[in-house]
Amino acid sequence: MTIENALIMDGAPVRVTETGLCIDSELTFEQWCDVGRKVGRVARTSLFLVGDWLIYGQNRWNNGERFEKMPEEQRQRYVEAMQETGLELKTLLDAAYVARNVPYEQRRAHLTFEHHKTVAKVKDAHEREEWLKKADKQGLSTRRLRKSIMIGHVARDHEMRSQGAFQPRETHLLWIQRMVQWWAKVKDDPAHDEMGREELEAVLKDFEPVLDIIAQIRERSRNAVSYLEPDDNAI
Repeated sequence: MTIENALIMDGAPVRVTETGLCIDSELTFEQWCDVGRKVGRVARTSLFLVGDWLIYGQNRWNNGERFEKMPEEQRQRYVEAMQETGLELKTLLDAAYVARNVPYEQRRAHLTFEHHKTVAKVKDAHEREEWLKKADKQGLSTRRLRKSIMIGHVARDHEMRSQGAFQPRETHLLWIQRMVQWWAKVKDDPAHDEMGREELEAVLKDFEPVLDIIAQIRERSRNAVSYLEPDDNAI
């Protein structure tokens, strides 16, 4: 199947390519709505397709074991096949994680991949299915679903506004912007050019807490994959 045939548009003058949607002539409102429904369906499905494909490879050629436990030659072939998708490793990790932890029969067509990713950490199959059912019937956002799982019931409006992990965090951007503005003012100041070594080293010492923050963020970035549990990160 070519990419152009991936979506059937029932005679609408629309072509699907690897880089987007080409609309060759005017659509009626009904045709436009139909295209939107089908594009949305493909978007909601795409990562499930990748995840199921990855899990099939593990089941077919490695008795269900993750690819890291494959023999070297077999693992290399599997990694090369993964690379054929053109997707980043984190995307593949997430796709396989959700496909493994949320079975096909539990998935709900009207929920996004992110909804399913949110319930993937729920170990009990019945509980996981109940959360998906509630999210589907009540139209829960992924944020509300995540909060609801955390507190054990569908989060009410006042609970969504309460202090906790899901409150907006104080942004660092304001402080960075102030620092950039400060440097823009002083870097070309003749008085700044005349500063001696000791004065400049004193300024550097003042910046040591900032350098420490940067080092800590870099360390966390190296260790972070997603909000998934560490043992579940691997494909």
